[in-house]
Amino acid sequence: MTLRVPEATEESVEAVRSRLSQLAARSAFPDRALSRANPAAIALAAPHDVYVLGLGDVAEGMSLDAATLVGRRFLVLEGDTPIASAELAGDDGAGFQANEGPFVEATAAAIAQAEQDPELAAGEYELRVLRIPALYLVAVWLKNEQGGSDVVIPLEPAPAPLEPWRKYIPAELLSTLAEPARTRLQFDDADE
Repeated sequence: MTLRVPEATEESVEAVRSRLSQLAARSAFPDRALSRANPAAIALAAPHDVYVLGLGDVAEGMSLDAATLVGRRFLVLEGDTPIASAELAGDDGAGFQANEGPFVEATAAAIAQAEQDPELAAGEYELRVLRIPALYLVAVWLKNEQGGSDVVIPLEPAPAPLEPWRKYIPAELLSTLAEPARTRLQFDDADE
């Protein structure tokens, strides 16, 4: 499988490194992996664009074409171990967030899974991440660059009724989430 990642600009890499250094230096969070990490062993890997799909789009049966690009994310490695993710909303670092949660290791695992998958071996894909925040979904999105079907792999923990680590084509994933999205919209409307 050919897995393409977007080229990170020098400015974006420097912005991420600067922000990560600032986070690591904070004495208020000594138990963070970033604070404990050896700065010389830190590397940025697997840059990928992050897309968000709104709850209404899912409920209305929209395709992944409706997803909005919201940033570029990097995996932060200490040696070979993913310890965090760092995301920029712009190359200047104005919109920055770091995360050490479960989706960090899950992203690395899903990439490794995809790279080893014989069904994907002949394909050429762009690495992306898809989020549907209102349904608590984060997934690796392999955008097929040869015109075939994309592949979406929900990360653990995945919202029911999705199965984490399973490969979905976008139409199947979105149709599975349509009813939970409509239910959530009705619940949210009831609060108003």
